[in-house]
Amino acid sequence: MSGQRGVALILAILVTSFLAAIGLGLLLIVFMDRLATGNLRGSVALLHVADAAIELAARELAALPDWNAVLSGEVQSTLVDGPAGGMRAAPGGGIDLTALTNQLNCGRSTTCTDAAMDANTPERPWGPNNARWQLFVYGPWSGMAPLARPAWCYVVVWVADDGREEDGDPYQDAVETGTPGAGVVRIRADAFGPRAARRVIEAELARPCVPDDESCPPRIRVQSWQEVRHAVP
Repeated sequence: MSGQRGVALILAILVTSFLAAIGLGLLLIVFMDRLATGNLRGSVALLHVADAAIELAARELAALPDWNAVLSGEVQSTLVDGPAGGMRAAPGGGIDLTALTNQLNCGRSTTCTDAAMDANTPERPWGPNNARWQLFVYGPWSGMAPLARPAWCYVVVWVADDGREEDGDPYQDAVETGTPGAGVVRIRADAFGPRAARRVIEAELARPCVPDDESCPPRIRVQSWQEVRHAVP
């Protein structure tokens, strides 16, 4: 009898351990599923924020009669949280606006030389007409629009001249109407979220007419739009 009770006890322990393992596995699956769902929702929300930031920047660009001051970095949006460049606080670290801008312009976080920005690369094949990205909109998204998700988000929008222009001056928009790239700018929006989350959108904006003309309404047409899956401009 004692031998049978010993075997029964061992079986009971094994069954209990087995059921406990199944229960823990189910709990882990549920936890990971909820974590993945939350991350997905946060990532989708960041993408929407980047898209909305482009809309905000486009609205301000449409109201500016001269884009050259933006392309040269002299003028920024009203939606900024301080001087252009420098560090900004972020959960788990900081956001270096200067380093991010340099990374876009020459592929490194340190100061870009003219030669480095003019260099022909697969990502920047226009030589002296390569984009010179300038900060335009930057700041916490909560200060620009109501936000329910993600809980924290920082937005940066850069503007640059269209690389198809062949005037060798990326700080000036083409003057003659009908010239390739005239009245066209590139715009890039990066939305940063918690835990190093980041979504990026690039678009091409075109002005349909010369703003000096009184019959020209302040509007902009979106010629192209794409999500960028890598950090190279």
